[in-house]
Amino acid sequence: MDKMIKESVATLFCHAIKLDDKELKVEKPLFCRFMGQDFDCNSDEAEKILEKAMSKDCDNIDTHISIISNALYNEPYWKMNILKQLNHIIFKRNIRNADYEFFDKVKETFFKR
Repeated sequence: MDKMIKESVATLFCHAIKLDDKELKVEKPLFCRFMGQDFDCNSDEAEKILEKAMSKDCDNIDTHISIISNALYNEPYWKMNILKQLNHIIFKRNIRNADYEFFDKVKETFFKR
């Protein structure tokens, strides 16, 4: 899968992790498994992508959401799978209104009418 999409998905997940100050060591295995299953990343590549995304500021999260949505325009299954994983990260602990709002924002961008 395209490097840009991988990095955008990583940024999306990292934004959710940072939003609630979730523990990276707890989320890392989930992230690596998802990236391996759906984006053909081995665990080393997935960890590098995650570390790079975590070190960046997520101010441009809207851009990353759009990149994913546009790249997967005709792939509703892939978009739903990303939403499923995002939901899993969000609901693991410390659920707040900002989490719901972020999830809805991503969902609405992915499935515009």
